[in-house]
Amino acid sequence: MLRRLVLIRHGKSLYDKYVANDIDRHLAARGYIDVADAAQWLLANKIFPDLMVSSPAIRAYSTCLLVANTMNYSPEKISIKDAIYDATDDALLYVINELPNEAQTIFLFGHNPSFTSIVGKLTSQELGHLPTSAIAVIDFQDTTWNEIKLHSGTLTNSFCCHKSID
Repeated sequence: MLRRLVLIRHGKSLYDKYVANDIDRHLAARGYIDVADAAQWLLANKIFPDLMVSSPAIRAYSTCLLVANTMNYSPEKISIKDAIYDATDDALLYVINELPNEAQTIFLFGHNPSFTSIVGKLTSQELGHLPTSAIAVIDFQDTTWNEIKLHSGTLTNSFCCHKSID
């Protein structure tokens, strides 16, 4: 069975001097616009989630909520995984391996540098940089989530609002 992992980096965020913790940063105005464009790209390409999983950071969860709203995906079905925030490659691979097998297409919302790095390691296609609101679609053939390992996927599609992701 085909498994599709859709990695979505959070929208452009604010650098507010009044926000003490990085995890509490909100989306900037441009972030909202870019995430709306990204969500429309997903709809146009008929890429729909069976499950949405987000970092607990406000900017990532806000990105997730905006995409969910565009796709009529119930916010109550969103899963929050603390391990996505400030994750290493090993931590992200662990999150991926723990995803439920009844879900074929999963949207994962998170951050750099880990998202750029894990795309390269899952697909053997190194990316220079995954910008904010960018999407990387990785397909895995004939596998379950817990069997996914490095270099086992194929980058089949991508979206970026402002610049190339390769």
